[in-house]
Amino acid sequence: MKTTLKLLTVLLVLTALSSCKKDPQTAEANFTITDQSTAARSFSRVPAPVSFTFSKAVVGVKKVKFEREMNGDDQDYKYKGNYSFDILTGTSTPPLPTVEIEPGVYHKLKVKFDNVLPTGNSLEINGTATVAGVDFQFEFTSKVDAEFKIENPDGVSVDPGDIVTFALQIDLPSLFSGVDFSTATVDADGVIRINANSNADLQDIVESNFEDVMDFCKH
Repeated sequence: MKTTLKLLTVLLVLTALSSCKKDPQTAEANFTITDQSTAARSFSRVPAPVSFTFSKAVVGVKKVKFEREMNGDDQDYKYKGNYSFDILTGTSTPPLPTVEIEPGVYHKLKVKFDNVLPTGNSLEINGTATVAGVDFQFEFTSKVDAEFKIENPDGVSVDPGDIVTFALQIDLPSLFSGVDFSTATVDADGVIRINANSNADLQDIVESNFEDVMDFCKH
């Protein structure tokens, strides 16, 4: 009987000690792609001041990875799949699941654009550009297949228990820096189509601006 009582006592002590040990607290994260310039819709660089109204902006994404550095080692969390992000609303199709991450400071985001949209494109942007009081309707499409690395020098801080949304912000007006809508080829229906077959030189300009108009932050 005494031996049994001793064993029970030891088991109770071990149980109490184990219950006092807590696992390191984690956090939860999601991801979105949004328009960076919701307040300022104008863009005043060359060739002329332009004001924009966007009616559609979607991007196809194959992979997302956000990274932090801990004790000299990079730790990363990633999404893989075919996702369509509405940049104007910040929503994705299908919806992204929430992932469990370790607290810390995240400095780097990698995102892979791919032609996974239903149309076979990777990026589609429609809208109106107003130049010197003249409206130009435009439709931009691209099949770009590339991975972009966006770094935040200050980092995005995540504390234990946080529920955060990492955001890739795209400055849509600045994406069209250098595009002269007034000299573009206009289709019979009055729309400027910018793609590989129409105004291809303008498509090249827009695609060359990708890396300069993206930021990584907490939404």
